Amino acid sequence: MLGDLALVLEVIGWFAPAGVGGAFQALAIVPFAVLAARHRFRAGAMATVSAATVAFLVGGIGIVLQTALAGAIGISVGAAFRRRWPPATSVALALVGAGLPIVAVTLVVDSVSTGFRHLSFAQVRLLWRDAARLLDAFGLTRLEASGTRTLNWSLAHWWLVLPAAELVAVALVAVVALRIRPLLLVISQSSLAPYTGTIAERSEDGGAAVAPVPARLEDVWYRYEGASGDALVGVHLSVEPSRMVALVGPNGSGKSTLVRVLAGRLDPAIGRVVRAGRPGYGEQGGTAMIFQRPESQVLGVRVRDDLWWGLPRPLRPPTGPLLALVGLEGFEERETATLSGGQLQRLAIASALARRPRLLISDEATAMVDAEGREEIVALLDRLRGEGLAVVHVTHRGAETLGADVVVHMREGRVVSLGPPAAREALEPLPAGPPGGRPPASPLVRLRGVGYVYAAGSPWAHRALSGVDLDVGAGEGVVVTGANGSGKTTLAWILGGLLSPSEGGATLASHPIDSVPARVGVAFQHARLQLLKPTALADVAAGADEGAALAAMRAVALDPEVIGPRRVDDLSGGEQRRVALAGLIVRRPDLLVLDEPYAGLDDEARRALAEVLRDLRANSEIATVVVSHDLDNAEMLGDRLLRLEAGSVVAEEALRP
Repeated sequence: MLGDLALVLEVIGWFAPAGVGGAFQALAIVPFAVLAARHRFRAGAMATVSAATVAFLVGGIGIVLQTALAGAIGISVGAAFRRRWPPATSVALALVGAGLPIVAVTLVVDSVSTGFRHLSFAQVRLLWRDAARLLDAFGLTRLEASGTRTLNWSLAHWWLVLPAAELVAVALVAVVALRIRPLLLVISQSSLAPYTGTIAERSEDGGAAVAPVPARLEDVWYRYEGASGDALVGVHLSVEPSRMVALVGPNGSGKSTLVRVLAGRLDPAIGRVVRAGRPGYGEQGGTAMIFQRPESQVLGVRVRDDLWWGLPRPLRPPTGPLLALVGLEGFEERETATLSGGQLQRLAIASALARRPRLLISDEATAMVDAEGREEIVALLDRLRGEGLAVVHVTHRGAETLGADVVVHMREGRVVSLGPPAAREALEPLPAGPPGGRPPASPLVRLRGVGYVYAAGSPWAHRALSGVDLDVGAGEGVVVTGANGSGKTTLAWILGGLLSPSEGGATLASHPIDSVPARVGVAFQHARLQLLKPTALADVAAGADEGAALAAMRAVALDPEVIGPRRVDDLSGGEQRRVALAGLIVRRPDLLVLDEPYAGLDDEARRALAEVLRDLRANSEIATVVVSHDLDNAEMLGDRLLRLEAGSVVAEEALRP
């Protein structure tokens, strides 16, 4: 797109009058410079080649050379900007990258093609003749004579004058192009003003200073508009600096609502939040929140961009130590679109810390991170508490509460207990039930040599899978695990028919999986993305009659009378996930693919989900593939465990004897 934009500017400049046309041709440097400032060299080179190829079809060799020149100068200026080189170095790079190749082409063409050289010189002489007549008309005969002598000498020594003139021209254009640095700064380091909402704050002295903690919630009630019940009921809670508060409770218990009130995003209907100043949501030294869905928080194209998003230059922290703190050392130049879910979550945490908050709220921030990553994030939260921050961590995992100062248990919007942490018992294993693993001689799903490359053939190519073989029989359950970035989600999308393999084959009942979408159900990591109707029951019933929809909701432990009429945006993350699963079950697919189904679910909901999947395999012979980094009681989810590492299967083991 940027290459095409540059070509359009070149075409306008080619046909416009000389002065105006030159301005447009100079502007054509900008898209290439922006591209080089944001991406690797080969991306700019590809854009230049692409634009020059189209330029040849549009206007011939002349406009091709102009486009190539704009590309060469733009890449030089953009690369220098990206590396923060001084102007002199930028000009020198332009001379080497653009000037010397132009000089070489000029010398070769004019030496080999004497006819072309003589024709060019004749054109120059004709132009000067008209100019000389004009000078004579104004009585400037000395100037006309001097100009004629200079022209004759220059044409006689063209092999020296032309290269020197071209180098000077390239240097001048590069100097002018350096003036676009403010534009490159705006595009390359995009900024967004911090949140300055008008939420009413209640404080002891009404001061305007940012002071999120200490904070005290006194008899806080909250009800969402249109809801039949209260999300918070008479909550009392204190949050102090250098302390960690862990919030636990079943889905829909009010945890997320509570932390939004604490952050100043919701104003209590009854009660008050007492603190010395404003919560300063998104401001320096204020409140920062990290959510379960990191992609909703990551705004920058590159990791460095996201860390500095909205921060003026004097307040931008060094990126290296900040990324090393969250396990993303050396990721500054990575494009955020290439990061896995866990890596995005770590980036969201680093971006929150870039504002040096005094109150950090983690709303199930570990839900999409692998086991090792969860331990690192919880340890990081503990370290931040030791540095004076107040930390509030919402979680379903008892192990993540052990380091907290206070554990708050919630149910139905109420604080039912508040005290020091205590180890929580692990889930009890389910009854063995009928065996689910019965791989037949002719498997339902067959993958052979499956590989996948994102953006194949482009400068952004990234291999996610390589040589994956997998058989899944009807009624069999397979659990796929691996670290963040190992290729789990890509494999899930191929099994769901959402991606076609770059190499190898993926079939369901001997048909390519992507050709039989009705026979596969896919549950995404983020359930809200696949809820398309306004209410829970309407979404489930979109693919079947209401009776079947009611049965499907009961199958995933949702009460249709209570949950059915509720708006999907008023549901908790775990409730949204179960509604999405009910919408898949109601269609009775042959294969069910679930990507991180445990994320955001409490213990009771996990058990209910595992029981549903077990019954589907045993009674309906629906094959299930569960992609998860959460291996707590993995035997509840399937019969075999497949481990991925760097896009390849590195181990396979049975989950049940």
